Amino acid sequence: MKRLQRLLLLACLLDVAVLQGGTLCGSAPTTLTAAPESVTLTLLGTTDLHGNLEPVDYYVDQPANRGLAKIATLVRRIRGERPHALLLDCGDTIQGTPLAYYFARKDTSKPNPAIAAMNALGYDAMAVGNHEFNFGLKNLWKAKREAKFPILAANLRQKYKRGVEHFAPYIIKNVDGVRVGIVGLVTPGVPRWEIPANYRGYEFEPIVDAARRVIPEVRKQADFVVVIAHSGLGRDPETGKPFPEEEISGENAVVALAEEVPGIDVILFGHTHHEVSENFVRGVLLAQPKNWGQSLARVEVTLEHDVANHWRVAQKHSTTILVTDAVPADPEILTLAEPFHQATQAYLDSPIASSAVALDAQTARYEDHPLLDLIHKVQLEAGHADVSLATMLYSGARIPAGKVTLRQVASLYIYENTLYTVKMTGAQLKEALEHAASLFPAWPFKPDEPLRLPGYSADSAEGVSYTMDLARPAGQRIRNLTYQGKPLDPGTRLRVAINNYRYTGGGRYDVYRGLPVVYRSAQEMRELLIEHITRTGIIPTTADGNWKIVPDQAREAILRQARGNGAPGSR
Repeated sequence: MKRLQRLLLLACLLDVAVLQGGTLCGSAPTTLTAAPESVTLTLLGTTDLHGNLEPVDYYVDQPANRGLAKIATLVRRIRGERPHALLLDCGDTIQGTPLAYYFARKDTSKPNPAIAAMNALGYDAMAVGNHEFNFGLKNLWKAKREAKFPILAANLRQKYKRGVEHFAPYIIKNVDGVRVGIVGLVTPGVPRWEIPANYRGYEFEPIVDAARRVIPEVRKQADFVVVIAHSGLGRDPETGKPFPEEEISGENAVVALAEEVPGIDVILFGHTHHEVSENFVRGVLLAQPKNWGQSLARVEVTLEHDVANHWRVAQKHSTTILVTDAVPADPEILTLAEPFHQATQAYLDSPIASSAVALDAQTARYEDHPLLDLIHKVQLEAGHADVSLATMLYSGARIPAGKVTLRQVASLYIYENTLYTVKMTGAQLKEALEHAASLFPAWPFKPDEPLRLPGYSADSAEGVSYTMDLARPAGQRIRNLTYQGKPLDPGTRLRVAINNYRYTGGGRYDVYRGLPVVYRSAQEMRELLIEHITRTGIIPTTADGNWKIVPDQAREAILRQARGNGAPGSR
């Protein structure tokens, strides 16, 4: 009898599995719902937020159309229509504003403000960026521990196998019945820019090499694959020519990734601070929102079932949504950010010096300038150096006449660089200066082309005197190079102050790599600058005139162009 009951039960279960609208052993008829024939997925992307939460430019203390509070408004609007929209970030998130600096260095007892805001907004994943390493591993791991979303990096070779120190390469999420694979990648240039202690235990694999290994593994588990990459295009997708910002081989590899690694549907990317609303490379959709939360990328992907009942991409499209005055800040994110914001403002408003005249840094990269001379002076003193090389990192810096606050001084050095003093010869110093000079266009400038000026890669020097002649070929532009009033002998041994970014080859200054280091600062250059100015209480208002660009017409054209700009460099 029991065997007969078991057979009847099995027959009922088979009926349910085979028949739609069948009867479950005497129960009422049940209609089984067929799987949908198509699904539209929405992906939302940010990148290079650099600690921007409130819509404000801290360096000038003015409202600005940027930041997560305004991005949050756009995200919530879209999620009102598409509640399952995935929100993804492409890195360089926890560094970049005075707010981010203050809570990484001055008050570490509080949660990381950027991560707290991202948690509130419900991010689904984030890629590691190179600037995540700026404040060291303790700060990075703290942020990762606090994040309620995964932080991904598939091209990190790690000695850490588990725990907060370990970065997963990818995740699989089920969205509306579609298995979405999300793969994170970081530019492999970190060792060129960071001090080794800040990435100890991690090695950076070339992006394409890592993707060739990881993407097939993800593809087996996913119906749809999106890569979030902290890496730029690398070259023009139309012409194949490398972009000028390509600093090292493989730094910006998104076009190569799309061309060489099958199985990717969408790449959201960052790092270069350019906006790409939509681009296709071999069928892969590429999109990059603007840095600092100035725009949001929106990707719409429609998937349909094929004859084998597998999902396939039928359509995909992307756009970027600009943050404008018409986009209000989200009240929840503003409330969350307010205590962080007020503490930062109080810190920045501390008066530390005075200036006899108003100064601005618009031309400080292209002529001898008192504000850059101030940076040189601090580097020479702190590094006990004979010569200093530096540039103006933020050409929008302004110093008012009268009271000068920490806010204005902080704008003179916006990155978390430390100071190195290296030993080098006169010949090596000239090589460094020739490299800086080679970044300028040749004179006479082409009248039918826009005048492209170098950004923060064109260093000038203090402690020597020289002329930069743009009428001469690159490599032969530094003339009349003197040290202590005499022509600089190529064999002279010098102590030269530079930052850690330059020492590791940043800006293609390969001449510095491997030179003996005789001094390393424990503090960032910004802090050394603030300490010096607090101690002296004075901002210098005149330059010493130790270098200049010739011919005069070239210099005048460059300065005119510079006065029309004023944006900060990006890296």
